[in-house]
Amino acid sequence: MIELGGLVAKADLIELTDDDRAALYGALLTVAAKLRGPDGAQALVLFRRKGKRAFEAEERGKGSSTG
Repeated sequence: MIELGGLVAKADLIELTDDDRAALYGALLTVAAKLRGPDGAQALVLFRRKGKRAFEAEERGKGSSTG
């Protein structure tokens, strides 16, 4: 659970919603509804791709700040 909360923070959702938990929960429910819909499998592929790219960009950024 802590890791999942970290992802919410990493995506700047806490700051962007001014720590409004109802807004955050509503956003997550919207994502869940999208994944349950007829295009859910396609949405999951897109979400996964975007997340993977963000993780990779973060790793590249960490590597360039050392040395």
